[in-house]
This record gives sequence, structure tokens and C-alpha cells, in this order.
Amino acid sequence: MALWIDVKYAGEISSRLELFKVKTTKPYTANFRCPICGDSKKHRFKARGYLFTKNNQLVYKCHNCGAGMMFGKLLKHLDATIFKHYQFERFREGDDITQRTGNTCPKPPFEFTPPVFETPSSLLDSLLDRVDKLPDDHIAVQYCVGRKIPRERFSDLYYVDNMQKIENLSQNTRDKIVGEEQRLVIPCYNRQGRLVGVTCRAFDDNPKRYLTAKVIDDEPWLFFVDKIDTGKPIFCVEGPLDALFLPNCVAVGNSDLKVISHYLPKVNTTLVFDNQPRNKEIVKLMRRACTQGFRVCVWPSTIKEKDVNEMIVAGRSREEIVTCINNNTYSEAALLLNINQWSKVDGAA
Repeated sequence: MALWIDVKYAGEISSRLELFKVKTTKPYTANFRCPICGDSKKHRFKARGYLFTKNNQLVYKCHNCGAGMMFGKLLKHLDATIFKHYQFERFREGDDITQRTGNTCPKPPFEFTPPVFETPSSLLDSLLDRVDKLPDDHIAVQYCVGRKIPRERFSDLYYVDNMQKIENLSQNTRDKIVGEEQRLVIPCYNRQGRLVGVTCRAFDDNPKRYLTAKVIDDEPWLFFVDKIDTGKPIFCVEGPLDALFLPNCVAVGNSDLKVISHYLPKVNTTLVFDNQPRNKEIVKLMRRACTQGFRVCVWPSTIKEKDVNEMIVAGRSREEIVTCINNNTYSEAALLLNINQWSKVDGAA
């Protein structure tokens, strides 16, 4: 089967496909509004139809109406005349299916499940732009540079130019995304590498700084857990951006860090709460973590910044912060004593 013929004719009909965009060339992946169902009538930016490479040919799949077919059948639906030229060129190329049956549009197997949509990185790459591939003057790159995020971690982050595109990630996210602004996207995978969901950070002072979209409901938010080596010391922080600065680090996206006890070994994990001694809830959670046998970092009084990212922006090095965490990590009675000395809250026990 000649993939190049499919790609050639996909290019010929691209002008008829609304919002058509080639996402990748190797393997070939294209995205556009579904010509079968018309895609969303409410949101003109939604594009849930995909052409992707499978077994050296193109296959079509719509994530809105569920239509799935070989490229030839889609082409026939769009233009019967061009389809005849396509059939002839496939025959001339020596396509075995054409010679045996005269039909270049075999029906996909009943059990057909396109693997490209099960691959998190491929799915995100087809919908969004990875930050490490954007130019230096791009708003997402400038934002990351301003936050002093390490360049080697840019590949873990994405940019979306319209939040409505996030609805294409899963059936679970449809009709749940508000707004059309551009944002920084931080993906969350589970230990097996499946996409759990994404959290999207506003570039400005939007009251809703973070918007989340979950793809798998029964999986926890554990950012970067797919990169963790459980045989080495593990850090657990609140914010996913903070996790980008520490080695072997995960983030839970909120203040309840002790939830990781169900997923990571407690014995070599250090909980690193935000430095908020006046926050009653954080003080309470730190004390509970102490009673449950966790090792917890209690920030010294010399640290004035609220979280790891603020410490980096203030000029502290990653090595300095790691050393500070290691030197101020406690457990059991020593932990409770240091929490009480650190806390500026009365009656939070």
C-alpha cells in the first residue's frame, strides 16, 4: 500500500476541509473539522476529525461522531471524481487490494482501535504545540523563561492557542471547557504513561489561574509520576511547576501531599509543602502527615519565598534548594516540634 498516494490526495482535498492542519509528517497526522457530522455547531474552533498513519496507509477517525474509515472511503464521500483518479493511481502503483477486489476502501476491522489516540505524547502533539519547539519570542517560551523553568523541561510543557481545543482530548472533557484564551498546558500521566489529564495555566492575572481537564476519572493527579525512579529519594510538592526544579519530583496539584502514600513508597519520599506558616490548612495537613509517619520538610526562617518557583525567581539555585530541603527534613517528634516552631497559626492542631 502506497502511503504517499494517500498523503498526496489528502493534500488535494485539504482546501475543502475546514481548519485543516498537518500536525506531523512522519508519521503523517492531520486534523480538521469532521466533514461527516459537521463537528461542533456551538464552537467553530473545534476540530475533532483526524487522518493518521496505520499500516502504511491513512485512516480517518472522528472523536465527535465516532466515524472511522479508510482514507479512500472518506475521499469518495468528499469527491467521487477525485476518488476515481485515486483508485487508478493506486491500481497503477500495484496495490494488491485493488488488483484482487477493485476496492481501495476496505472496511476497517471490527476491533479497530487506532493506537495513535492511546499514545499520550502523540495525542497532545497532534492538538497542541510543545514549548521546546516554539520560537524564543513566543508567549509560552517567554512565560517559562520568566519563571526560570529549566530549558530541559520545556519538552514536558505545551501551549494551547484556544482552550476549546482541550475538549478534543477525551469524551470526558467535552462541553466542560470555558473560554477561548491561550494558556500553558501541563500534562499529567500515570505510572503506565497514560494521559490522566491536563492543567492549564493562564499567562496573565486571570482570576482562574488554573483550569483542569481530566481524561481518566479514577486516576489521581500526580504530575510527572511517570518519570519517577522509586529506588531513589523522591520529593513531593504542591504545584506542578515547582516539581520542574527538583530531581525525582512529583506534584499533586493541591496541599494534600499525603495522598501519594497509595502510589509511592513512603520510606524514601519527602513531602515539601509550600512555605505558608500562616495558612491554617497547610499547618493542619503537615501535622497530620507527621502522625501518619511521613518525612516532611519544614522551611527555615531564612526562607521568605512561598514556594520553590518563587525561590528560584528570587535567585536561589536548584542545588541550594535541594540542600535546604534535605537539611530541614524531619519525622516523628522532631517533625512535630519544628512544625510548632515554624507555624504562625494558633489552634491548628
